[in-house]
Amino acid sequence: MSLQLALSAALSGLRATQQQAALVSHNITNATTAGFVRKDLAVSTAISGGRGQGVRVDGVLRSVDEFLIRDARFEQSRYTAQETRASALADYATALGQPQDERSVSTALAKLQQSFSQLRNQADNEAARTAVVDSAESLVRRLHDTAAAAITVQNDAKARLQSSVDEVNRSLVRIGELNSAIATQKAKGAETGDLMDERDRLLDQVSNEIGIRTHTRESGEVVVMTRNGQTLLDRELPAGAQPLQIVGGDLVAGGKIISDNPDQDIQSGRIMGYVQTAHQDMPRALAQLDELAAGIVQQFQAAEADPTQPGLFTDAGAAYGTTDGLASRIAVNGSVRGAPWKVQSGVQAGAPLASGDTTQIDRFLNAFSATRSFAAADLPSSATLGDYATGMVSTQQGYRTTAESEMKTRKISADALQSARLNRDGVNVDDEMQKLLLIEQSYGASAQVLQAAGRMLDTLLQIRN
Repeated sequence: MSLQLALSAALSGLRATQQQAALVSHNITNATTAGFVRKDLAVSTAISGGRGQGVRVDGVLRSVDEFLIRDARFEQSRYTAQETRASALADYATALGQPQDERSVSTALAKLQQSFSQLRNQADNEAARTAVVDSAESLVRRLHDTAAAAITVQNDAKARLQSSVDEVNRSLVRIGELNSAIATQKAKGAETGDLMDERDRLLDQVSNEIGIRTHTRESGEVVVMTRNGQTLLDRELPAGAQPLQIVGGDLVAGGKIISDNPDQDIQSGRIMGYVQTAHQDMPRALAQLDELAAGIVQQFQAAEADPTQPGLFTDAGAAYGTTDGLASRIAVNGSVRGAPWKVQSGVQAGAPLASGDTTQIDRFLNAFSATRSFAAADLPSSATLGDYATGMVSTQQGYRTTAESEMKTRKISADALQSARLNRDGVNVDDEMQKLLLIEQSYGASAQVLQAAGRMLDTLLQIRN
């Protein structure tokens, strides 16, 4: 009976070490696989009738720190949101330029003022008059180009938002399928580690796109919600399901619009960055440009004999109409192109003023020095055209700088938590190789026990015979 126990124990040891070797090999092979979690074999003493029967394999352990995973996902999600927003603001800021840059709107406006000042000193000089017209055209081009850049950044964010939403929906459908598979396997007592690895990888991807909360049921199925509690996935989804949708430009989750207040309802992820860009940052940038364009059109229109008629700058050829979209419509009055003398005598003038008369030029120059009201947010409500333009450019560059600074801070935190997660749950190849050596020794020892027991049995059989 004792030899029988020895054989049984040795065989159980061989079986256990074979499974351990296979598991360690699986760990090492997947050491660089993204999202792979180290697996360990759970073993215990096999007991029957109060006596030890060797070793028993209880299953495969996949031990993770759910709190660490939650924190790592959230910080990574906050980083991707800030990275997305900072990138968009940088694209716009590049087109906008710094206040002192040649390409900036503020510089173009300052050059127009300078051209008028030079014309005042030589009012009869045709070249000086033409220089004013050229400067006015240059200012209009800068306004058009800058507004177009903001619209391009906004449209790009909208397109990327749709792609991100589609990616999240596809991932959620697959997570639902894995939910079903995991629940089935768990009910059978089968191993689910690799399925859970795939699901966690997908949850990481979803979290990069939008801030989420998760809850795992006893069945092993995971429930996925937005940060504000809108359910995205509960158990399984049909193919082609759209838990997230864009309806009329609004982002909708669980039947609720979550793009109106992204700081509260979305909180993190690339989708947060795209929504901020498309719904907040670029509309604000365009509103500021439109306010500047409106100020230019109105100031120069007011400098004319009839302030109700078009002046040097027009709203697509007409007198000022509405501020919305004006930075894209503003134009130099077509009448001055063939008659530069009008920048000395007045755009509405029927004939040139007397030689050397600077009366109208002084009115135009007053358009630059006069203080007027502006409505756009985050800028002074009362300023000269030049101060408003400079403040607008500086403020937009400040948005970019602040976003980039916060992005760097988020990255440090996200990287630290991701490193902690990897160190705890990932595969350390050196550790696994050490395990493999111990497994080899254990396997050899069990084999020797088996051989020794076999020889003893042979001896008994020989005696019996």
